[in-house]
Amino acid sequence: MPEIDKEGSRVWRNRLRDILNRDWDPIGGCPDDEYDGYLGTVAAMLRENASDDELVAYFKWAETEHMGLGSEDQFNRERILGVIAALRSAGPPP
Repeated sequence: MPEIDKEGSRVWRNRLRDILNRDWDPIGGCPDDEYDGYLGTVAAMLRENASDDELVAYFKWAETEHMGLGSEDQFNRERILGVIAALRSAGPPP
């Protein structure tokens, strides 16, 4: 079993956290740890090479059902695709 690069994983997850706070931030102006509850799932999905559609579905669920922010009709898919592109630009998981 290969050894896990704990420091590399921490750095990568911090990049993802920064992107969620800067580019996603559906609530607006929250503390840095506001979206940490979503970070693990997003990181796992990226590790497993989830498709953009799978990630969009997760963010849609998070915003409309879990947070209760607007309806599915108000969900901005294009904005979320930009968030996903930023997340993917954080580099591959260690």
